[in-house]
Amino acid sequence: MLPLLLISTLPAFTLLLVAPDTKACCKLARELALLALLLATELLRHATAAGTKERERGARMSSAPSKPRPAAAALVAPAEAETPAAAAGFPLLDLPELALDRVLEELSPASLAAMACVCAALRDRCSADALWERHLRLKWGHVLGAAARKEWEAELGGRAARAGAPRPTRRRSWVDLLACAWPFSSSWIGCRWLLKGDHTPAPVSAVAAEPNTIPAPAPAAPPTDTVAAWYRALECGEFWFPAQVYNREQDGHVGFVLSCYDAHLRYHRRTDTFTARYPPLGRKPGKEDDGVQWNRVRAPPVSTPAQELHASDCLEELRPGDHFEIQWRKNKDFPYGWWYGVVGHQESCNGNEHMCRCHQDDMVVLEFQHYAPGSRWRQTTVSRKDHREKGEETDGFYGGIRKLQTKDEISTWRRFWPVDVLN
Repeated sequence: MLPLLLISTLPAFTLLLVAPDTKACCKLARELALLALLLATELLRHATAAGTKERERGARMSSAPSKPRPAAAALVAPAEAETPAAAAGFPLLDLPELALDRVLEELSPASLAAMACVCAALRDRCSADALWERHLRLKWGHVLGAAARKEWEAELGGRAARAGAPRPTRRRSWVDLLACAWPFSSSWIGCRWLLKGDHTPAPVSAVAAEPNTIPAPAPAAPPTDTVAAWYRALECGEFWFPAQVYNREQDGHVGFVLSCYDAHLRYHRRTDTFTARYPPLGRKPGKEDDGVQWNRVRAPPVSTPAQELHASDCLEELRPGDHFEIQWRKNKDFPYGWWYGVVGHQESCNGNEHMCRCHQDDMVVLEFQHYAPGSRWRQTTVSRKDHREKGEETDGFYGGIRKLQTKDEISTWRRFWPVDVLN
């Protein structure tokens, strides 16, 4: 096996060393090296499979009991003799429809993608939107909102328009020809039907083919208009989706503590983190924030764009102790961010819950308790009846207010509470 491996790889690497420094030759050398590596991979895979099969056969021969005498062999019941042959292979596609669907529902995304490489029938079943909607909801549900789905639909429309446009003819390379002829579903390339770059090995499927059988080639990716394609685009970082990021620019900048800003995010599968791309702040160009963790990302709770004032529909019901988030921006050229606070008491109120009448006052006290008492950022007031954007260039502008309705929303904000009180 080692001579075959050296014969298949050494010429390509030699060509890499002696190839002239020209673009065409370098491209040819890279393609030959890739071809050699693919051949070497297949040789190693087949050698490993053959060795494993021989070891298993030897183990069975050594552990098998001695051959029974003819008289004893005749006493073996016919049903018992036929049982191993009947149980040797039970086709998955022979299961009832409901049972097969239930089996596919239990598969992980990587296993479901591997199952799609088995045959055309399973490829169609494993691409069903109902299966992938569940996986999309479980992993991505709390970071994908209506805006993300709308942008994905726009992306599909753009892809369709580009696909319909005439393309210049391109000379097919050796790698392109290899892609058409290589039995992808029998090699490691085919297992990346959905999750390319997936470093988690997929479990051995119960529908694995016989060792000498080569399944029909599988497609390189699921159809683009399916939920599976959207899941793949998110997993592979091919789609920037709109979301919001808590505590923007976590590099020691206290000006963004307990805030949440709109951004476009791209997922990095290897690090399990995101890159956030923020819109420009006035004349300052947009910035990117790497290494954003999952707990800092959320789907936008409202559909109001970052440059528009949110219509406050909760002012009449706000009472002291209620948790809220409010739009704030430094000046008119900046986009709004959402900032966390708690409704406070009027100065004339002693805070006694039985005597408090603050909820009947025309003005609502908004407190940002992570700032020290006396700080100009500690509190502000807004009108219940005619609140619109309030503020000026020195202290910024306060916009729409949204009352937090669930304990999960409140606890999420409280996780980012600063260690020290701010001034």
